[in-house]
Amino acid sequence: GHLKPLKNRHILDIGSSNGYYMFRMLEHNPAMVMGIDPYTNFYYQFMMLNSMAGIKNIFTLPLRFEDTVSLSKKFNTIFCMGILYHRKSPIEFLSQIKRMLTSDGELVLETLIIEGESHTALVPDERYAKMPNVYFIPAVPVLTTWLKSAGFRNIRCVDISPTTIEEQRKTEWIQTETLADFLDPEDSSKTIEGYPAPVRAVVIAEP
Repeated sequence: GHLKPLKNRHILDIGSSNGYYMFRMLEHNPAMVMGIDPYTNFYYQFMMLNSMAGIKNIFTLPLRFEDTVSLSKKFNTIFCMGILYHRKSPIEFLSQIKRMLTSDGELVLETLIIEGESHTALVPDERYAKMPNVYFIPAVPVLTTWLKSAGFRNIRCVDISPTTIEEQRKTEWIQTETLADFLDPEDSSKTIEGYPAPVRAVVIAEP
């Protein structure tokens, strides 16, 4: 209910994986949904799924984000979920996203945060919850400042939720490590490295 209606909009999903969220967007009748993800295994998973679904206005490209930034003012809605904390230069990244949005566009940004109203960000040493390449985990006020610096307006945080072991768990399809293995076995409020356990926020902003 917080998003602008997706009907007839051109949508970009940055880091689209196998296209799950793209397929979920189709029930809202967008004009086109495009995903980008550099991992070819996700690309082939999407191609297999859509070979059965046969949907014409949804597709993915096996590209890095940097390969698409020349597409200025092409998208009405951009979803960026689970990506920001892997970027070394978050403000530059957000500025590039803004240039890809139309004047009536909207960014839906989902990312790890640290809780609280302080103007601070966590900079993990080597790994966070066993994840490499996690550079910055901001508090929401810092995230808001990044978005303002990138030129966004009407910025609002619409959800803050901890990641739970009920949500991220082992199933018959996933036998590798999952969230329970990434947390301190004696204190689930901390990661195995001693940082605050994962909490995610959804922020919506306009160019």
